[in-house]
Amino acid sequence: MRILSGAAALVVAFALLLVPCTPVQADTRADRVRKFQGSLDEQVVRDSGKPLPPEEKAVFTAEAALWGGLTVAVLIGIQQIFSRLAARRREAESVTRYLIESLMTPGSVREHLARVIGDRIPLFVWIDDHFIKFSSHPDAITENGKELLVQPMTPAVGNDMLRTSSAVRIEYLYQRVPYHFECTWSGEESDRGSFIHRLALPEEIGFTQRRDVYRVDPPLSAPVSCRAGDSGQPAMNVLDVSTGGFSVATSDRFKPGEEVPSFRLEGGTLLPIEGAARCVYEMSLSESKSRFRFRYGFEFTRLADGCDRRLLIYISKLQLSDLSRRREMES
Repeated sequence: MRILSGAAALVVAFALLLVPCTPVQADTRADRVRKFQGSLDEQVVRDSGKPLPPEEKAVFTAEAALWGGLTVAVLIGIQQIFSRLAARRREAESVTRYLIESLMTPGSVREHLARVIGDRIPLFVWIDDHFIKFSSHPDAITENGKELLVQPMTPAVGNDMLRTSSAVRIEYLYQRVPYHFECTWSGEESDRGSFIHRLALPEEIGFTQRRDVYRVDPPLSAPVSCRAGDSGQPAMNVLDVSTGGFSVATSDRFKPGEEVPSFRLEGGTLLPIEGAARCVYEMSLSESKSRFRFRYGFEFTRLADGCDRRLLIYISKLQLSDLSRRREMES
């Protein structure tokens, strides 16, 4: 029995030796990546021509229409907002931002030009609507008060053009306000080889107040005064007021840039306005024309609670009255 079992084992072993053996190798990482990429490509190919289910297609179309409608509505709303803002800005600029005013009396014209001469303000001269702008400086007003003496033109070619001109326009910037007037050349004066031009004094001088906010003048029947702090100084006469600031006439001294930590505006129909302000400009007044020596402009830096609303109501009422009066004068 043992002999038979041993013979069987030998036969099995011999048969295994006769069967060709092929070793099995494991897949490398590169092979696995290649197979995965291939399966993805096959999936893309299969899905590329497959239509969306009706339910998914309906949801996708509704979402696209919704977002498209919202985008169009937002764009239209933004356009309307900007259009209204632009219209309001144009209206404000045409009515309140650029106000053309004039010095219309001979005395005010001479007084203003005297200050311009004293401050050596440069003049810009346009001759007969020529495209070249010449420059000069005012020198003095003649003794008879009818002519303005100005220095020779720069460039020098403007002197000969001025002598043969029929109309002259003078422009200059004084106290950050642009002024202009029309005049004519009336002659020149020579002295030791130099000369100076004589221009007929204008009947009026126009100027443009470039204002961000509308400015109103308190009526004479209801004057407004200002008290600065607790210094015990007399009240200052308020010349005009706006939502941005006010100007006063006084003989007290302030310096441009000086801070006024507390002030109080009151009088007439204006309820008391309290806050802080900063002096922004100083202007000397003629002693023969005013009992005050200086005019100062102040900018609001702080207003007490509720004062901004009271100030706006006061200005709006005077503004309507002012505009009505201007339309009556124009008509």
